[in-house]
Amino acid sequence: MPDTTHGLAIVGPGLIGSSVALAARRRWPDLQIRTIDQGQSLSAIGNALVVVLAAPVNAILEIIPKLPLVISPKALVVDTGSTKHSIMQAAGAAKIAHFVGGHPMAGGTSAADARADLFDDRPWFLTNPDSPEAVLRASRFVAALGGRPVVLSDHGQEHDRLMAAISHLPQVTASMLMAVVARAVGADNLQWSGSGLKDTTRLASSPASMWHSVLGSNSRELQPLIKYLASELAAFADRLEDPAAVRELFDEANRAKQSCK
Repeated sequence: MPDTTHGLAIVGPGLIGSSVALAARRRWPDLQIRTIDQGQSLSAIGNALVVVLAAPVNAILEIIPKLPLVISPKALVVDTGSTKHSIMQAAGAAKIAHFVGGHPMAGGTSAADARADLFDDRPWFLTNPDSPEAVLRASRFVAALGGRPVVLSDHGQEHDRLMAAISHLPQVTASMLMAVVARAVGADNLQWSGSGLKDTTRLASSPASMWHSVLGSNSRELQPLIKYLASELAAFADRLEDPAAVRELFDEANRAKQSCK
């Protein structure tokens, strides 16, 4: 838990970083909070006892090797990147004593969407089986921000496998669907689209800057899923006139949808 003297340092004041600051201020009104933006010196972290790395994955990977020179030996360091295995490897190589890989399952489209309740009752994955004490500290911090800690027992592999399916594949699918539809009918005709296309492609508004490092760092898990989806679509394209095939797909999807909370 950060104290009011040493406080909290947030590297990357975007949507997640700004929301961490707001949630922390809600919980600890007198907490000293420092934010470090791109291009600013990491020395501003100072003696903060909790450091949150809320930058994009590629930036986090660049920051981690520099941290041992600027953070307190007692500092808890938690990242919020959307992939974990490569970040955990980097933290291990840097020998950061109290590092916990983290990923809050909350978001929005821009820093303007930041709010104090962004993490309330939302799952927040945490992992570092080599430091149970650090994971306990991180769990308490996450809970204080309103989040629901979900502790994984490996070095990020299970997290990345899960995210490839439930987060990264939907993002790529929505973006590709939007691009293919626009190519098929032309941008001018998209004005006639109904709620089906708009709802299905909501994620297509996400900027590439938020995703290129996520997709690149999780390509090992994501690539087979994209190819599997493509092969299933190709097979189904040849069975559009088969009522049994249509019923089988829709029934399976309907059953799976019931498990989405």
